[in-house]
Amino acid sequence: AVVSTQSTGDKKRAGKAKAPFKRAEYFVNEGYRTDMNDKRLSRLKHKVVKVPDSVKLLFVMRIANIPGPMPQKVRKILQNLRLTDINNAVLVQHSDNMIEKIKVIEPYITWGYPSLRSIHNLIFKYGYGEVDGVKLALSSNVIIENKFSKQGLLCLEDVVKQIFEAGSHFEMLVKFMYPFKLQPPKGGFRRVAQHFSKNGAWGNRAEKINTLIRKML
Repeated sequence: AVVSTQSTGDKKRAGKAKAPFKRAEYFVNEGYRTDMNDKRLSRLKHKVVKVPDSVKLLFVMRIANIPGPMPQKVRKILQNLRLTDINNAVLVQHSDNMIEKIKVIEPYITWGYPSLRSIHNLIFKYGYGEVDGVKLALSSNVIIENKFSKQGLLCLEDVVKQIFEAGSHFEMLVKFMYPFKLQPPKGGFRRVAQHFSKNGAWGNRAEKINTLIRKML
């Protein structure tokens, strides 16, 4: 039998000798990603995102976790929009302020203009609300009537209409509802690091977001 002449201490020192190279590579990669993020954010003031004035509502979904440090500004917006997990989606009102937020987090999300049918299917299949501190599936009109009868909302169809039209009770309803947790599309997202316009996954899909929603229901 071959007996190793290397002591345990020698083996430990040999193992430690490799560590600095890994750490150096790690910090180089982290530094590169941080620099790229800083450059991207600095360019946003020159980026113009055009959305038709007729669009009142936007569907926004988290699709990516980008390796490396996440800029604090990006993290804060994702948290405020409750897009902390992959395949979490929310409905938000179209405004200049919202577009500015979307520009900051865009490499992490895909978004677009949901149809009435998409909103109906999302709420009826993946709608959850909080009632007395309990998360409940929105499977009964009784939940809506008990919670929002004073606002004239008596059924799920009323909720769908109010959200689609971005009505006066929109903010109250989206705060009541949990983010939609959708199923990943078959085969997953392809080319997550590329923009949708370049056959990638992230960015504005406009009306084509409805095709993606159907695949994830």
